[in-house]
Amino acid sequence: MFSTSVLDWALVILYFVFLGAVWLRRLGRPLPALDYLVAGRRVTLPAFVATLVTTWYGGILGVGEYSWRYGLSNWLVFGVPYYIGALLFALLFARRAREEALYTLPDLLDRHYGRGPAMMGALSVFVVSAPAAYVLMLGTLFASMFRLPLVPCIVAASLFSVFYIYNGGLRTVVFTDQVQFVLM
Repeated sequence: MFSTSVLDWALVILYFVFLGAVWLRRLGRPLPALDYLVAGRRVTLPAFVATLVTTWYGGILGVGEYSWRYGLSNWLVFGVPYYIGALLFALLFARRAREEALYTLPDLLDRHYGRGPAMMGALSVFVVSAPAAYVLMLGTLFASMFRLPLVPCIVAASLFSVFYIYNGGLRTVVFTDQVQFVLM
């Protein structure tokens, strides 16, 4: 059950107001594809780390419960392999990926192997990065907070997520992830 503490509710309301302000700030200002999809390729290291942390902790359905029950093993089971993979990517592939100046892995596959492998890559990326787990978590949080049925809360979570991402793209996500990082 969600807390009834005034401080908890104040933080939640303040965060929602913040997301609304971010959305209003971007309203009516179209972004070029480079800015929308990859934040103009100008994400700083602290912003990148904050985004990775907030995304990683939100990426596994039930990660909070797993951490509560099993403690440090959560980091060992889920975190260490991820960090090793990220380090290997940074050391072995990041420079070449940057030099290609493409937006997505499917773009790279298309350039080198053609449309078929690019479509398979796009499907793979979609399956791995589909926001279903995030939307379910936010919907579950809404249902707990407002004591409403889960399905309408999942729909509301979807609309709410699209609401602030639509105008600002990745730049908006990185900005809000930094605030989430501080709240975490």
